[in-house]
Amino acid sequence: MDELVAARDQMERLVRVIVAIGADLDLDVTLRRIVTGARELSGARYGALGIRGADGTWASFVCDGMEEDAARALGGLAAGEGIRIDDLTGYSGVAGLRSQKTPMRALLGVPITVRGADFGALYLADDQPDRVFSDSQEGAVRALATAAAAAIDNARLFERERESAKWTKASREITTALLSGDPQTGPLQLIVNLALELADAEQAILLVPGEPDLPGDEADTLVVAATAGRYASEVIGRQVPMDGSTTGGVARRGLPLITDSFQYPIEGFTDAGERSAIVMPLIADEAVLGVIAVARRPHQPPFDNDYLELVSDFARHAAIALALAAGREHALNQELAQADSVDAALHAAAEELRRLWRARRVLAVTFPTHGDSVESAPKVVAVGEDTHWADLSAPTRLTLSALRDGDLLTPNTAQPGTAGIAMQHPEGILVVWLDLTDQRSFTLEDQTLLTVLAGRLSQGLQRVHRVDQQRETALALQHAILGPADLPHGFAVRYQAASRPLQVGGDWYDVVDLDDGRIAMIVGDCVGHGLPAATVMGQVRSACRALLFDNPSPAAALAGMDRFAARLPGAQCATAVCAVLDPATGELVYSSAGHPPPILMHADGSARLLEGAHTIALGLRVGWSRPEGRLSIPAGATLMLYTDGLVERRRTLLEDGISRAAELLEGHRTSDLEDLADQIMSGLAPSVGYQDDVALLLYRHPAPLQLNFPADANHLAPARAALRSWLTSARVEPARVMDVLVAAGEALANAIEHGHRHTPDGTVSLRATALVDRVRLTVADTGSWKVPQPGRDSRRGRGIALMRALMHDVEIDIGRSGTSVHLDTRID
Repeated sequence: MDELVAARDQMERLVRVIVAIGADLDLDVTLRRIVTGARELSGARYGALGIRGADGTWASFVCDGMEEDAARALGGLAAGEGIRIDDLTGYSGVAGLRSQKTPMRALLGVPITVRGADFGALYLADDQPDRVFSDSQEGAVRALATAAAAAIDNARLFERERESAKWTKASREITTALLSGDPQTGPLQLIVNLALELADAEQAILLVPGEPDLPGDEADTLVVAATAGRYASEVIGRQVPMDGSTTGGVARRGLPLITDSFQYPIEGFTDAGERSAIVMPLIADEAVLGVIAVARRPHQPPFDNDYLELVSDFARHAAIALALAAGREHALNQELAQADSVDAALHAAAEELRRLWRARRVLAVTFPTHGDSVESAPKVVAVGEDTHWADLSAPTRLTLSALRDGDLLTPNTAQPGTAGIAMQHPEGILVVWLDLTDQRSFTLEDQTLLTVLAGRLSQGLQRVHRVDQQRETALALQHAILGPADLPHGFAVRYQAASRPLQVGGDWYDVVDLDDGRIAMIVGDCVGHGLPAATVMGQVRSACRALLFDNPSPAAALAGMDRFAARLPGAQCATAVCAVLDPATGELVYSSAGHPPPILMHADGSARLLEGAHTIALGLRVGWSRPEGRLSIPAGATLMLYTDGLVERRRTLLEDGISRAAELLEGHRTSDLEDLADQIMSGLAPSVGYQDDVALLLYRHPAPLQLNFPADANHLAPARAALRSWLTSARVEPARVMDVLVAAGEALANAIEHGHRHTPDGTVSLRATALVDRVRLTVADTGSWKVPQPGRDSRRGRGIALMRALMHDVEIDIGRSGTSVHLDTRID
């Protein structure tokens, strides 16, 4: 009997440990949980997980209770299919262990194989006298190793996807930053900074050809032009020959390389110790622009070929952006690309032209046309000096009109200190006019550049105009597929897309009224931005809604979405959190697929993260068991669902962003829901604006009560009953409930009797809202009150006084469309 109990307990521990190691997709967390779980199952005092590198040697160890040197000594023992030694003191291969600080006697080693490859081995040791590992313990650890392989595989898959997304995002970021001509960070420094951060490296250097007047493939030397990380000041300016050096060879061949040794020494870089490094060429239009070398720390895992592909793609984007940034006209292109409308594009272009020529004033005058007739009201955009068409001198207006009627893209520089040019505009003809700060003449180079820029501006405005029209369609599409515009009472949402200029993205929310009276809430995040992500998002959202109608279970819906996402291109690795709420009781059932945890903020300011039902992202493993969490939302509590764009920031832990969101939620929990949503969005917004799509969904329990009924006294009793039930669900104390009912009854009676004495077919509405510390009621009618005259009837006209006596605040608004009575009372 004792053996059966022990076996049952061991099985329960095994199941608990297996669930724990698969509950997080962070690889480091997963590996540490594997070691901790193995120690728990075996009762071992020491544990370590050895991880093999690509060459089969031990790359690193995750240790729990022992030093890494001791773990490496254990790794020297031949494990084969596994190893179990009862007494290491008599084992022939134990010599390397005797010098270690960690005493060991009994040893258990189990290999871990992931996708048929030797990932590493799990070592467990103990130093207690007469301690041995039993068959059941070894069996449990081997079972754990099998489950660990699946957890490691999932974590590595997720890590690769996350790394890929980071490098792709960095490629877009570096292109945008380089083309913007931002003087705060030089383009070369920006590239090495990003490469160092994204590769989690120790050093990054960027070398450029030492002979700038020669084509890159004809240069003889490379010079370190930008550095980041360790020894940055020592490495800058070092020269390396093209021939006979690793970096020069990469530049010549144009192919990236992974290495742990460099030909030709670079002081401060190659002499920093043996470590894994990636060397990438920067090549655009077959010209060598430079070479990036990124080196990790000595004990970090080496770069692998999968990583090489990510970094090489980044290098290609950086090289192209660097080449384009060399031409001043591309700064104008960037301004046009960032514009949300034709007017904004024109203003940004005028600013850029003023900067390029250091002009006193730039005018962009649009002469609209309609058919063959030329309209007489030009639109003027002016930078440098605020100017309108009427403010211009007559000669200037004549010159601008002449340019409009002349040849397009032909500069007019007849008057020193000025230049003008005409071009096609989506609405007619655009004339750009520059007033310089001095009276110098435009050179031939100036005229050529102005012509090129005018051509690019004309093309860019046409493109922005088309996008402007597409955006209206895209926004209509987004609103159609994003989520319902009319939400049930008690909900508030905010959505902001990062992608410009169409302002659509892959994040979504949904609120679904289910057949059984419950309400489903979903917030999700598809990979990517813009229209492609929005298209995928619409399909995923529709699938989730259909699954919930079929089976209102969050876990079942997410499991069904696994099958859908695995087959829909672009949907794999999407994350979502799904919750089903009973608004009458506050009971909530939820499940999360790789999504940030919802936050539940109680009325007293205490917060809870809903982390209990969190598993992997959608589509990664079809048939994956999805758990569910359950809780009851107390009265006055606010539930917040959101996407990672709200809280995730570069160089900041995700947990810190979530904590900041919880602080804002706590600090503004007494606000009404719409104000709270605005405060969260503004309070978490970065100084440069949100750089990722954001979806935010808030719910406060209980939802507001909303009643609308005819102005008939027969409806008073049902209204009072509904209000009593709602106040009870809001956990208002019984004595206060009676005060509110009496005050509300007086307001409703006045609305029926006085507000509709001449319009008996009118309507009355009652709305009740629970905030953290008070209840707010509004009684409104569509008529006009009769002014009370208590002197004529001593029994009349006391209702308002009674309301004021029972409630903390009473406001009466009388307007042409009716009368509203606002009643507030504290409930804390």
